[in-house]
Amino acid sequence: MATKRWDFRDEDLRRYSVEIEHRVLSGDRRIIVNGREVFHGGKFFDTAGDHAFDIDGHSARVRIGSNGFGYTYNLVVDGLAIPPEGATIPRPPRSAVVDVAPAAASDRAPAEQPVLAALAGGPDQTALKRVALVRRVRSGGRWFYWIAGFSAVNFVFFFMGSSTGFALQGILEDVAGPSLAWTAHVAVIAFFAFLGVRATAGAQWAFVLGGLVYTIDGLILLLVGDWIGIVVHAIALFAIVSAIISLRQLRSTPVTSLSPS
Repeated sequence: MATKRWDFRDEDLRRYSVEIEHRVLSGDRRIIVNGREVFHGGKFFDTAGDHAFDIDGHSARVRIGSNGFGYTYNLVVDGLAIPPEGATIPRPPRSAVVDVAPAAASDRAPAEQPVLAALAGGPDQTALKRVALVRRVRSGGRWFYWIAGFSAVNFVFFFMGSSTGFALQGILEDVAGPSLAWTAHVAVIAFFAFLGVRATAGAQWAFVLGGLVYTIDGLILLLVGDWIGIVVHAIALFAIVSAIISLRQLRSTPVTSLSPS
């Protein structure tokens, strides 16, 4: 279980602490503010998240992300990123009632023009592009789960006496020997399932490694003339390569337009 804590204060010298407990495999996470739980939830293999909550009138948000090898945790309070060593945040905004005379129609027109222009512009295209790229990356990463599933089916056939399976599984069976041939199937299932977890979290190395191994397996099938297996490999590799391209585009796309105003 990963944990992270931030300690900070505001301009009135009131101290705050925010803690997050994140169970990586189950996706379960708890957010605790000053000893009080403000969020508890998550989904299986849920590797990212963005959770908003209130701290005495301050707008706070914890963001969970991935750098490819581990998880990152960031706390933002009133638009200010809180560093590990702590910080001093401004006082929460106080609403004030101000009597303002109604503006004339000629005075309102210039102020309304930017709003009308923003409405006419429609949704933020950069944000929509990022959403599409994220979906493509996760879709490509899920192919490793499919490959692990196919390997599990082959494992069942193996116990039934069939030799059906990936080409690399056959090689690993020969290396392990007849008595330990089953370990080849378990290793392949675990390998691709692990790549699925890391790839859907945005790890480029998982796509590259998994794509390389699957390409070698496909080339071996090409030599033996297994055309059904070749077609399946081609579809999967196309999705994996598309995910790699989308991931590189995602990293070069600005994220400012996704931040809530």
